[in-house]
Amino acid sequence: MSKTLNFKLVLLGDAAVGKSSSVERFVKNEFFEFQQPTIGAAFLTQTVQLDDYIVKFEIWDTAGQERYRSLAPMYYRGAAAALVV
Repeated sequence: MSKTLNFKLVLLGDAAVGKSSSVERFVKNEFFEFQQPTIGAAFLTQTVQLDDYIVKFEIWDTAGQERYRSLAPMYYRGAAAALVV
């Protein structure tokens, strides 16, 4: 029987650096060079089988524009890791 691990991840970085493109590649195996800007944050999930573990990622892709910066702490609270792009 597989053990399930859950992790909350948050992507942080300036606008137009590739946060959304990177997470779309990880979750959907698609890459789009040109993305519409994220407003607030986008939520995606990905499940990966790793040996005897099922690893579930809850991924928050935050907006990089200055006007959304004040919202960032709300998204990264409780995160297991932050990926800075």
